[in-house]
Amino acid sequence: MTIRDTYLNKLREEKVLVDLYTDSYGESYYGFIIDFNEEYLVLKKFTVESLFDGISVLRRDDITRINWGGNDIESTFKLIYKKDYELEIQHINLESMETIVKSVSKDFNHITVYVQDIDSNICLIGQVEDLDDETLILDSFGTRATLDRRHIMIAMENITRIDAGGIYEKNLQILFDRKEQI
Repeated sequence: MTIRDTYLNKLREEKVLVDLYTDSYGESYYGFIIDFNEEYLVLKKFTVESLFDGISVLRRDDITRINWGGNDIESTFKLIYKKDYELEIQHINLESMETIVKSVSKDFNHITVYVQDIDSNICLIGQVEDLDDETLILDSFGTRATLDRRHIMIAMENITRIDAGGIYEKNLQILFDRKEQI
């Protein structure tokens, strides 16, 4: 086992709050490592205000550094609600991007897809319409302002990150569900 895997396992087992960085995309995330394999890592995310913000499945190659300990991270941890800290996330099948999308979609009824190597500012939020090992068809949610629906075809090889259960995504889904009831 590599040093990296040893420490990832230790951080997961001890439920240590980490600050995880993907410097190529200029992002960092507070959270708890809940699973990983050679290719992917699952993070239970929290905002800087210590609010539960869903999960992220990231490619391990995109993770440039992980911090833990220190006053900032420890203060954030102390403000996290115990029920959010203890919230169990269903097992996500990390075998391939296809199995990740299926697992996350089944558990959360929506996903957020990132294609950061193409454009780090784009994220596509919606419900899985269809997929295979090469292609994802997403019935996407538009913005909160437009509440528009459209279908998008995405190559699985371009997906860099999958999120679900976040504050914004949940609110979008509520708005779309209410719009459909009218």
